[in-house]
Amino acid sequence: MATLPHPSDQIRDHVVLLHGLGRSWRAMLGVEWRMRRAGFGVTNVAYPSRSKRVEEIVTEHVEPALEALKLRLEPGARVHFVTHSLGGIVFRAWAAKRPADFPLGRTVMLAPPNQGNEIADHLAERGWVHSLLGPVVRELGTEAGSVVNSLGPVPPETLVVMGNQPRIRLFSHLFGSDHDGVVSVERGHVEGEAGFEVMEVDHTFIMWRKPVLDVVERYLRRER
Repeated sequence: MATLPHPSDQIRDHVVLLHGLGRSWRAMLGVEWRMRRAGFGVTNVAYPSRSKRVEEIVTEHVEPALEALKLRLEPGARVHFVTHSLGGIVFRAWAAKRPADFPLGRTVMLAPPNQGNEIADHLAERGWVHSLLGPVVRELGTEAGSVVNSLGPVPPETLVVMGNQPRIRLFSHLFGSDHDGVVSVERGHVEGEAGFEVMEVDHTFIMWRKPVLDVVERYLRRER
């Protein structure tokens, strides 16, 4: 069996991590540690997911982090992304208007609500939800005109990984198909995806599961 080249044997590529709603950069530490061991540089972006809209997250947090990163990249290096849940939507919003010269590599989206979220539909008009989770909830609806359904296709080389083992069953009655407790498997699909995998994991801890991390590392380490 051929051995995949280690990133440190070539140009040192970089991985940017984007966490989900109500979480922090600490939620992505498992991915960060695994990517660093694999030889990648890592930027674990923190953003206030419960007080900002998607566009504000992109312009105020993601874009500045990427501008700083570009100054540190080795010539010829590419920037990969690994996202969880809302982080995937933030990535799509950034990618839709990314600079033409940005050295974008591969992306792995873990449990993204790419076609909106039934829970967001169910809770969006309840005032306490808006106070708790912020304005982004109203942007994640399943209706055709929602922000999440207006972002267009993902960039090439984007892999989507969904879970189908819910630990949270409070909202199971809202889903008509396999789901991870928060996002239905079918709503993870997005135009332009290069691959789609379903794994026996839950939504909350998908980014900590070893089989998922194995998939992420293999995909990002594939020869160009």
